[in-house]
Amino acid sequence: MEKIKNIFLIGIGGAGMSGIAEILLNSGYKVSGSDSTPSDVTSRLKKLGIDIFHSHNSKNLNEIDLIVYSSAISEDNPEIMHGKKIGIPVIKRAEMLANLMTMKKSIAIAGSHGKTTTTCILAHIFTKCNLDPTYIIGGKIKSFESNASLGKGPHILAEADESDGSFLLLRPNNLIITSIDNDHLETYQGDFKKLINAFKEFALNIPFKGKIVCYGDSKDLKKIIKNVPRNFITYGFEKTNDFQITDLLQSIKGCKFNLINNLDDSNFEFFVPLHGKHNVLNIVASIIMSIEEGINIEDISGALLTCKTVERRFEVISNNIFNKGITLVDDYGHHPEEIKVTLETIDKVWKKNKKVVIFQPHRYSRTKALFEEFVEILSEIDDLILLDVYPASENIIKGFESDDLLKAANKKNNIIKANGVEDAFLKLKELINDHSLILTQGAGNTSALAKLISEYQ
Repeated sequence: MEKIKNIFLIGIGGAGMSGIAEILLNSGYKVSGSDSTPSDVTSRLKKLGIDIFHSHNSKNLNEIDLIVYSSAISEDNPEIMHGKKIGIPVIKRAEMLANLMTMKKSIAIAGSHGKTTTTCILAHIFTKCNLDPTYIIGGKIKSFESNASLGKGPHILAEADESDGSFLLLRPNNLIITSIDNDHLETYQGDFKKLINAFKEFALNIPFKGKIVCYGDSKDLKKIIKNVPRNFITYGFEKTNDFQITDLLQSIKGCKFNLINNLDDSNFEFFVPLHGKHNVLNIVASIIMSIEEGINIEDISGALLTCKTVERRFEVISNNIFNKGITLVDDYGHHPEEIKVTLETIDKVWKKNKKVVIFQPHRYSRTKALFEEFVEILSEIDDLILLDVYPASENIIKGFESDDLLKAANKKNNIIKANGVEDAFLKLKELINDHSLILTQGAGNTSALAKLISEYQ
């Protein structure tokens, strides 16, 4: 990239793109970009010295050597089209990430669920243990200033995104696979087997001397482990794993558990101030990879004591909403399985509290593909406020809107429909009582509702 000096990022405000922008800037490149929606992220990038345009226009491409675009940007974007017309190289985000990952010893974190949280935890451990990693994350941990950093240490940590198949461009030295589930199947012609095969192909990208830390309780991942000739290290709750989680105790303060290393019969106890069985799995994946990179177990344990919540990943925002001892949890999960584990966690930790859930479906295509699964999980919620589907640039698919979910799920349960964030807030106030638990769930703008609730006087 010696001839490349000026790089333009389309969709620069996205979680993954903003991280790449910051790494490129700190690596000495002149960076600019466009994003149609102003946000806290774009404001922060501007303060760092990055020129941001809030419209997509060919006039934005002034003396640009390379264009990078996110998976959320369509091929008919005017900047992409003009760049190709005048001969500016145009590449996808994953291709740029693949180039950045060659800078250092790379660890990729993949999976249908948990990859952002796992990457954040791993970055936290490495940072606290003075390895000063470079990291690019699709979310933000509260102990870090941003979701990306150019460190001086030997490692680069990054999420590998299966949603558009672009993770197959990556060639990391080591890999964590947290899970495989039936999400983003539109990329794989609606065929779950093709998604599994993509993960198998990605695992084959790891060199023979590399390590793959893998969730061993998954029957789908077990197939990959069996058929891919690589060095797998498995973890989970089953005795057959290399690392087995036992004696899990959950409380409002966090999770305590034992981790048995079945490879050498050692046993260690950990505590982390995060919630949920799913987060314990993410933590254990991070522990194992940290051990493999030479960090001793005592230092890992100490680092975990200061591990803070990842924004919007079961984030306990307050335990005293409206000054009434009400707990507010904000969670990004938008797949039925993610909603399920979130609900299981609040039922386990806040057993006696009344629970009120505000859920916003994300994308019409996902609602259609997983309609019955959504109906099943939403029907189990006693007090539910349902928002309209967050389209994420998709067109409406008739028969798979929130009203259709409402109609199907209401055969089993009573669900309240809300017309937007403000209306949801008003309906919420009618449902809650002292010491309730409020859960805002979804990948759209439910975080705006969480902010409205937390700031209400």
